[in-house]
Amino acid sequence: MEMQSAGIQVLESSYIIATSENLETIKGRYEFLLQRIASLHHGQSNPQYSTCVQMTTEHYKTIYYNRPLQDYQLAILSNPNGFDLNNFYCNSLVNAIKRFCEGQTEEINAMKKEIAKAKRAAKVLETIKSTQNELLTKCPTASSYSTALVELEKLENTFNTTL
Repeated sequence: MEMQSAGIQVLESSYIIATSENLETIKGRYEFLLQRIASLHHGQSNPQYSTCVQMTTEHYKTIYYNRPLQDYQLAILSNPNGFDLNNFYCNSLVNAIKRFCEGQTEEINAMKKEIAKAKRAAKVLETIKSTQNELLTKCPTASSYSTALVELEKLENTFNTTL
């Protein structure tokens, strides 16, 4: 039962990490995910693990009937020991900041006053810097780390021209 509970929480958290644009939410969920995935690491050696995975996915589909399971969710649940969680987190951070910046760009473009645009762009740059620090702290060994830094640098350059 604890395995199934941990499995549901891993599926929920991985989905939130992959789809949110709120970086604080992603950071918090990642820490939670690290705790919950430990249960799956230990349970993966159990011969009943595949049955538990099947029950967990069926339960998840019942709860979230309008949210199909994604490949990364199935991968993390079916093989938690083989899943590259660090790289997943790195990519999720970059995707989140891109979504965030896209929304902020739309809002900045709708603003009338240049000073308001500059203030908003400065706040976005702070968020980009915070994301760079998170990558530096948690993801330097991720295979997508250098690509992630390049993506953030592009975003930073975009918002620096707004100031």
